[in-house]
Amino acid sequence: MATGPILIPDATAEPAAYKRALLDLIGDTDPLETFATTAKRWRTTASELTPDQLTAAPLEGEWSVAQITGHLFDVEIVQGFRWRLMITEDNPTYPGYNEKLWTPMPRVPFSQLLDTWEGMRAANLLVLRDAWPNAAKYTAIHAEQGPETLEESVRKIAGHDIAHLDQLRRTVEAAYR
Repeated sequence: MATGPILIPDATAEPAAYKRALLDLIGDTDPLETFATTAKRWRTTASELTPDQLTAAPLEGEWSVAQITGHLFDVEIVQGFRWRLMITEDNPTYPGYNEKLWTPMPRVPFSQLLDTWEGMRAANLLVLRDAWPNAAKYTAIHAEQGPETLEESVRKIAGHDIAHLDQLRRTVEAAYR
């Protein structure tokens, strides 16, 4: 049974509201467990889609499964960098970025993109598990969202995973209509 979408404010236009919404979405859930399961859940959900279904936008202006996957690939690059800075430097500052401008960039074929994202996720999870929980209170300054601890950053991105898993579900449902 389809439900309404999880609504998250725009990260660029409303950075504080965006951060709060993602933190609320993850709640008390273990963020590392969410990280450990997202890519596998993604692969299972997208595995039977045709190339046309992977690239079809469900509605005008919404991302296709391939575009959402590309976005998650980009997030994995950005967050892996940020987490490594937080773990190895004293209160670093890192920039925001406009995901809407990154998403249309050229991509490798979908299966390769999914494999690469899954591999990067595994590498980032290894770094986080090694640092956790000792580094959870390490801090950094996000140029758009302000100060955050490693724990907040990790929880925020786990909430991001949940929001995009919901988006994937809705996009796949539209692909089968």
